[in-house]
Amino acid sequence: MKKILSILLLTLSAFLLFSCSSQDKLDGNYYWIDTENGLRNELSFTIKGIEGTIEKGEYDKFTINGKNNTFELSGEDASAKEVTYKHSDGVITVDISGTEHEYYKEGTDAYKEAVKKYNELQN
Repeated sequence: MKKILSILLLTLSAFLLFSCSSQDKLDGNYYWIDTENGLRNELSFTIKGIEGTIEKGEYDKFTINGKNNTFELSGEDASAKEVTYKHSDGVITVDISGTEHEYYKEGTDAYKEAVKKYNELQN
């Protein structure tokens, strides 16, 4: 009986650890780096846990639902709105401003590559 209980607790612990670690992958600062429609490199939002804060725009914060891949956007002067996001290799693709954009997580390879391209076009 003790073995079964121990295995059950170990499995539950591993599951909880895995669930938390996958959410932590989103934590960080995300930049909109646009090299096609005019040069732009600006901090757009920051994620910590299941909460996010938006730097500019109609909405100023959001809550993340990792199960459904959605952000619940909210703002002082705006009605709540749910939007779907895609996350892959340090890039979140989502519409938080009326147009869908790719946002690069600071420090990732995708971010470094986008900044490199941005800097090349600056010169």
